[in-house]
Amino acid sequence: MILNTRRNFFKKSFLGGAVLLFYNSSLYGAAEPLKTLTLAQVDLFPKVEELHVDTASYLLLILDHSRITASHKEFLRNGVQWLHEESLKLHGKLYYNLLEQERQEVLQEISEYGWGESWVDALLTYSMEALCSDVVYGVNKKDAAQKWLGFRAGFPHPKRAYL
Repeated sequence: MILNTRRNFFKKSFLGGAVLLFYNSSLYGAAEPLKTLTLAQVDLFPKVEELHVDTASYLLLILDHSRITASHKEFLRNGVQWLHEESLKLHGKLYYNLLEQERQEVLQEISEYGWGESWVDALLTYSMEALCSDVVYGVNKKDAAQKWLGFRAGFPHPKRAYL
């Protein structure tokens, strides 16, 4: 497992950033970014859950990676806030408290906005990266997703994670 201790988990996660992210917002302390991002990924591409691809761990890797710009990380976090704001506007509840059909309505609505289309695109891109990732990253166990896609990774396989 990539995050083998609680301390590493908290160091690697960006959940602590939720306090800073939502400090000046009406959503302060209400939304859990990783929970929301993961649920949105599953809502956008349900096959990741069926194939047991751990998109949450992959997002943690991405959000901790030095080559991902701070502005892109901030955009992903802000997208969570905007998603919850749209969810509250349409249904009066936070996104992760909605029924599946209501969440689909919210995703459809935000995809009409420029930020929403870009945010959905980023989540789908990371979902596909997780699907195609090597077992060494710990998110695509037993290559289930690669087998489903008929994808054959290049050789040699990485001996350690490079993220």
